[in-house]
Amino acid sequence: MNIIRAVALFAASLFSMNTSAKASLPGFQLPKADSEYDEKVLADIKKIGWHHVHVRAEDGEPSFAYSLGFYANFGQPEIIVFGLPPQVAQQLLNIAAIRFAGAKTAYETYKPYDDIAEGMRIAFIPVDRRHYREYLGYAGWFYASIKADFPALQMVWPDKQGRFPWEPNYDQSFSRLQLLLDK
Repeated sequence: MNIIRAVALFAASLFSMNTSAKASLPGFQLPKADSEYDEKVLADIKKIGWHHVHVRAEDGEPSFAYSLGFYANFGQPEIIVFGLPPQVAQQLLNIAAIRFAGAKTAYETYKPYDDIAEGMRIAFIPVDRRHYREYLGYAGWFYASIKADFPALQMVWPDKQGRFPWEPNYDQSFSRLQLLLDK
């Protein structure tokens, strides 16, 4: 069994044992599936509490992945991350989900965290609403019943020197892999 599957199963057991982890989102209803992919997404969210959407790199834009279900089930923001291989992005999103489900702890923005990725600091920034349609469009389908915006954070990783994009001497060559959605 690979590590990603093991983490997901562990988190699913936390989620199913701790039904109080489920947030009550007023007016939220799961959408109707229009495709087999939608059915898979909804099945994952019902079973585990979340699903990860992966978007391949194309036309010079970096790949990215984001969560679906964090807000509906834990009252926590959805998370998007850019420029990482799908398995790495999924593993980091799973770690965030476990924190939300188990510890029920929110992430502070622009604060470095050392306990998410081994040997690397991770930070979170707020996602400006003007980026939702382009990068979180499928989440709009998922949250259509609440008739309001859902919160979202971007998980940001540092350059090789451990500097974040807002810190002095950040290596700008990493900017093409990691768009920043806070402005």
